[in-house]
Amino acid sequence: MTKIVYFNASEITRDYYKNNPLPIKAETVFMEKSPADLTAEELKTVSDADVISVFVHAVDVGARVLSQFPNLKLIALRSTGYNNVDLSYCREHHIEVVNVPGYGDSTVAEFTFGLLIDVTRKISRSFRAVQEAHVDTDHYLGFDLKGRTIGIIGTGAIGRYVAKIAKSFDMTILAYDPYPNPKFAEEYGFKYVDLPEMFSTADIISLHCPLTKENYHLLDEAAFAQMKKGVVIINTARGELIDTEALFKALSNGKVYGAGLDVLEYESALIHDDLYLSALNVRESDSLLRSLINLRMLQLKNVIITPHVAFNSIDAVHRILKTADDNIIAFLNGKTVNSVLNK
Repeated sequence: MTKIVYFNASEITRDYYKNNPLPIKAETVFMEKSPADLTAEELKTVSDADVISVFVHAVDVGARVLSQFPNLKLIALRSTGYNNVDLSYCREHHIEVVNVPGYGDSTVAEFTFGLLIDVTRKISRSFRAVQEAHVDTDHYLGFDLKGRTIGIIGTGAIGRYVAKIAKSFDMTILAYDPYPNPKFAEEYGFKYVDLPEMFSTADIISLHCPLTKENYHLLDEAAFAQMKKGVVIINTARGELIDTEALFKALSNGKVYGAGLDVLEYESALIHDDLYLSALNVRESDSLLRSLINLRMLQLKNVIITPHVAFNSIDAVHRILKTADDNIIAFLNGKTVNSVLNK
């Protein structure tokens, strides 16, 4: 009988599968931990898995971990991102890897605007002032989004939904994407521009692109130098798209008005994720430096940091779980959908 092990299985995950059991014969095991965190005794109970399913918080799904599952045929990710999986090892050992694309376009886009409004209207700062009984309204002067220009980097499902929301706010929309969607741009009345034009024009820059070796530190010191003074930075994509040190400097010297960050560099395991660091050719000392800067950035009044929860609505989580199971069922029935090995 096929053995499926669900790692990072929260109470929500367990409840979902209890109410929506797989329509196939399989042994299912639920583990709260990530596969890399198992004790020797725990590993013995699941090492014969044919399928493992991991959530976004499973940082290390590299060769060291995967070699402990000799029967493994499928990794069913409960996430869109797959940069934490050693795809070369999977190809070499004929292990299929599938993900969940497109589950959170509206969810993440809504959260993006939540961060944006919080930064521009200083909502969290105002609330903390009320809690501390030390209110001075002059300190919480913000600005309207109507009439402002937003630059959207990445016009996949999430980026396009951000554009839809921005249009309803009566904002001017600019976009950058290596693979533009002219039909959508025409429908929503915006134009694609190159990054230098966006940097010099946009009042807000919001990131919605995947992380690749090519766009690592897309927003670096040179990029911030091209931006308008007082720009707002929003990142709900991947932390490594931004050079943390450069952002900290820009926030500190006033070049950047404020930032809303749901992701940070090396947020999950800042100096222990060897697979991820080596894939990006990043030195461990660099990750340590940026983790310290992240701690300093938490102290800045013009920054809002949330713990990678833009995806985290009950609706989106249920979509993730359903798609992950659909992927598993399809694979066990001889058909592979949502494979990432050819991307």
